[in-house]
Amino acid sequence: MSYFENYSYSRLYLDQSLEFFFILGVNDSDNFDEYWDGRTIEVVGYVSIYKNTNGEQENYIYLINQTNRDYESIIKHTKQFINQMSLATNPLDKENFKISQTNILGKLVEPPYTNFIKSVIKNDIPNIILKD
Repeated sequence: MSYFENYSYSRLYLDQSLEFFFILGVNDSDNFDEYWDGRTIEVVGYVSIYKNTNGEQENYIYLINQTNRDYESIIKHTKQFINQMSLATNPLDKENFKISQTNILGKLVEPPYTNFIKSVIKNDIPNIILKD
């Protein structure tokens, strides 16, 4: 099973209705020398925090489909991250998660980022939210 020491989150996109992050798995902290800290970082998924027209927050977690991956750990840490990032006043908004799998790898993403985000989120969020 693919194990990661911890997880990091890198924001790709932010506007008034949507935040989009990479979920990064980090491990191998003991394999280092004076020029390299030894950590390997791998994109394991994506997070989308969306505020709909009713003002409710919707949280989407997209996990990159790969065999022998500890999805439970990724989901647990990602939920904690979303709870810390959330500005929602309604506690239920922080617990509203939709989890799905994707085959889209985001190792190199170039502007405009909206095209990449649309390919990941598909129809989960209205297309009008992401303007080119």
